[in-house]
Amino acid sequence: MFESFGRGLKLILASIKMGFQDKRLLIPGLMTVFSNFFFAILLFLEAKSRVAVEHSASAKAVSAGINMGKNALQQGNPADIQQLMAKTALNGPWDQGGLQGLSEAASPDAVLAVVAILSVWWLTNRFLEGVTTALVYSHLTEGSGSGRFSTACAAVFSSLPAIITLGIVTLIAKKVARFMRDKRSSGIFGMGINFIASIVEVFWTMAGHLILPAIVIEGTSFWGALKRADRIGQGNLIAIGVGEIGIDTINRLVMLAVCLVGVAGYGALYVYKIPANAPIVMIGGGLWAMAVVLTTAMSIYIRSAFFTCLYVWAIEAEALSEAERVNCQPPAPLAAALA
Repeated sequence: MFESFGRGLKLILASIKMGFQDKRLLIPGLMTVFSNFFFAILLFLEAKSRVAVEHSASAKAVSAGINMGKNALQQGNPADIQQLMAKTALNGPWDQGGLQGLSEAASPDAVLAVVAILSVWWLTNRFLEGVTTALVYSHLTEGSGSGRFSTACAAVFSSLPAIITLGIVTLIAKKVARFMRDKRSSGIFGMGINFIASIVEVFWTMAGHLILPAIVIEGTSFWGALKRADRIGQGNLIAIGVGEIGIDTINRLVMLAVCLVGVAGYGALYVYKIPANAPIVMIGGGLWAMAVVLTTAMSIYIRSAFFTCLYVWAIEAEALSEAERVNCQPPAPLAAALA
């Protein structure tokens, strides 16, 4: 565990050094963070608008119900009273505490809008991840400053059909794995199903990140990239496993530390009763927000750089004989981690 942590720390520091050598490598990660903010706000506004519409319709229905109730009580008509009781029953059209309004808000149009936003959100993130991959690849193979943002965007844009296919297949694989976990029985059979589900998840975690560089770098189709990733795995072209470099663990710990600093700052405001508009609060809040953005962006960049390094190492080793692969040096960030 500690060896994995040490390797991950070395790789992160080497990747950050590489990013500062060519700051364009960091741009897609920053754009991903801001696009996440944008789409999250878009989802919030969509939900808010739907709730507002349903609230307005509900208010009109309640007004109509009050008038109907007055008339029913004044006239004493049993049919009107029975109708009033049905409409105000639990989850009825005029029940303000039930689920009727919520079910109406979740209309097919609303679901379609949410699915569309989530789909574009996912595609935007994968597009920017592909741009990072292309820029890092140019940096590793052609030198610092060799990559062009416009060229990288054009390469990823031409590969969008394959990237979309990758997303669909990955979603299906994860759904199948989750279904297998939910439906597993007890005993030996259940343990076997759980094991198979774990294999599916691990395979697509690894293959998915190697397929994307193959799609972007080589411009191949999804199935061609899948065969490429399988060939890399079958040929043992990568001499180290993903789990042997603990970048994910370190990234999570750093993000947890940043979040805890924010919680501690909020607690200090409450304890010492510091007004929210105080200069120290404004400055501290701004610095903390910047820390969150930078930490998230660096985490996205480091993961992309790591898997691109793995892919570059694999394709360089593939061109050599098995005897020569012993002397095949990995890209600089990986070399620093393995030193």
